Amino acid sequence: MRTWRRRLLPVLAILALVAAPAHAAGDGLEGLVAGSPAAGIYGTDHLAGLPDKTVLVFDYHFEGTMMEQPFDDDVVLDFTRHSAADTGGARGYDVAATLFPRTRNLQIGPLSAAAVNPILLIFFQRDATQLSNGTGGSQHYFRNAIRRVLQTPDPDSVKPISIRFDGKDRAASEITFRPFADDPNRARLREFADKSYHVIISDEVPGGVYEVGAETPAGDGQGVLLRETYRLREVRK
Repeated sequence: MRTWRRRLLPVLAILALVAAPAHAAGDGLEGLVAGSPAAGIYGTDHLAGLPDKTVLVFDYHFEGTMMEQPFDDDVVLDFTRHSAADTGGARGYDVAATLFPRTRNLQIGPLSAAAVNPILLIFFQRDATQLSNGTGGSQHYFRNAIRRVLQTPDPDSVKPISIRFDGKDRAASEITFRPFADDPNRARLREFADKSYHVIISDEVPGGVYEVGAETPAGDGQGVLLRETYRLREVRK
């Protein structure tokens, strides 16, 4: 257990942005399988209605028995709409991301985003890195496994919920999935085989994504090895 802890903690200082699952990487809404978790997550234009300039601030929380102590900070996404003259009329934003400004101040970007909130790209890539460091497996393997499950029809993966943001109750959808539940390499994944994911989508919050996170339960069912959450806290003009 202590060996895993030493290997996972440095992940907080590493981020290599590559293709995310499903259609986040292509930043498009086409090609989604009806009734799949991907359709629930990526089937709407997250960035519709964002002004030309805005900043989304997410609370970041990482905890669990595999860590010596919980880690809390912010993730800040600074959106600036593309100039039509510079992009040939294409819509979208340049997005500068700052991870953990209070402790590590990691600067990323600018990223390009048209319809999909880049918090999903950041989350899924960090997750693949953590899985690779925790198991010795390939990031490519984990991304493909998640992509397959996201594009598999599962009507029960989406449920309506209510969230509280900016002092008001708002309608939302929570999408949950367990990408390794039927994985042929479950034994090699150890406790990560039962890792679960959730994404909360709402067109009533700026940026369309209220929360994204994952949880790895302890093998004996008692407690949580790792729990990581990004939750939208505020919007700055």
